[in-house]
Amino acid sequence: MIGILFSVLVVVSILSIFGEFFMRVRLTKNATHDKIAWWRRGGDEVAASYSELFPDSRLLFFRQLVFWLLVTSAAIFALSILLRKSH
Repeated sequence: MIGILFSVLVVVSILSIFGEFFMRVRLTKNATHDKIAWWRRGGDEVAASYSELFPDSRLLFFRQLVFWLLVTSAAIFALSILLRKSH
């Protein structure tokens, strides 16, 4: 059980990293000057700029889904550890 939940956490975090990477690459391609700037900015600023430039993209929904999936799986993981220790 713990191995499965840990694997889910690893997969979700890898998907989140790839989503952030894809947003930064796409913003870098559209930049007119200082293409390195998108690699120095924070994730929230990148997401806000990405949503302005690409309003119909599903990547922002995917980003939120990954975040909440990570939070949910971490909570399940913590509860399973607590329940296992109580027995």
